[in-house]
Amino acid sequence: MDDILYAVTKTPEYQKTINEVKSQRAERQPAQESNTEEWGARLIESLPSVLRGKAVTLLAAQAVSERVGRTHKYESDQTRQLALMAAIPNWLLAKRQLDKHGKTMERPEKKKLLGPIIAFNHALRKIIDAEQCSGMQQLINFVNDIVLMMSESEEVARYAENAAQITLVGMRQEIAAESVLSSMQEVHGIRGANDEEELDGIDIVVNYNGIEVGIDIKSSQTAADKANGVAREHRDTKYMAVWSGFTGCDFGSNLILEDWQLRNQQGYYRSVMDVVIQQVGHNVA
Repeated sequence: MDDILYAVTKTPEYQKTINEVKSQRAERQPAQESNTEEWGARLIESLPSVLRGKAVTLLAAQAVSERVGRTHKYESDQTRQLALMAAIPNWLLAKRQLDKHGKTMERPEKKKLLGPIIAFNHALRKIIDAEQCSGMQQLINFVNDIVLMMSESEEVARYAENAAQITLVGMRQEIAAESVLSSMQEVHGIRGANDEEELDGIDIVVNYNGIEVGIDIKSSQTAADKANGVAREHRDTKYMAVWSGFTGCDFGSNLILEDWQLRNQQGYYRSVMDVVIQQVGHNVA
């Protein structure tokens, strides 16, 4: 965490915000001449709780914007971490609102909350795709650390930790499914679902032998059967839920599977996609 905070201190926005903090005469530990750099890296942690969340959120978001603007979309490990750091506060707020009130919300209300959640998911996905972090617990700990630095309670931190774990478990299943499908000659394209499709329960849209189908990737056959049962009850035929073909034991603590594990599931996906095409292929444009 210190290296991320240190990176933030090197941005122009850092000094601007710290000057604002100083002008408010916030209580903080003075810098020591002998360890100025270390103090700079830990300054945010030493800020009063009323200012710490603002500092972390604004500095991270501004740093990402500044860095990406300077580097013409070049992404480093640090910019990806900063992007995730910046996405966490709004993601946490949106997730809590959906969990508390999602069942009573109208579709437009839910759609508004999808933005921060998608931004968080994209930030996570970029880190995973870049193989910057292969262990799930590392990312969960990162999210938990940021939430605690936002001065949230232990209860909220535990909620965020659990929500991040659920997100990552689903994401690694989705990545595995995409990896298998993209290696098959029958598949001519895969894309992530747009906002409307995500509200309908779709994770990815696959072009299989020239036909596009929406798929909801599940971590077990039981979960897939349950989702399809609910969809049939509501006469929702826009997509089909399918098991990824992998279990938690296949992943262990990892986020990405080995190539041989992915190749071994091509036959399974051919049989699954034939069923999906029959069930919902004609319903997806």
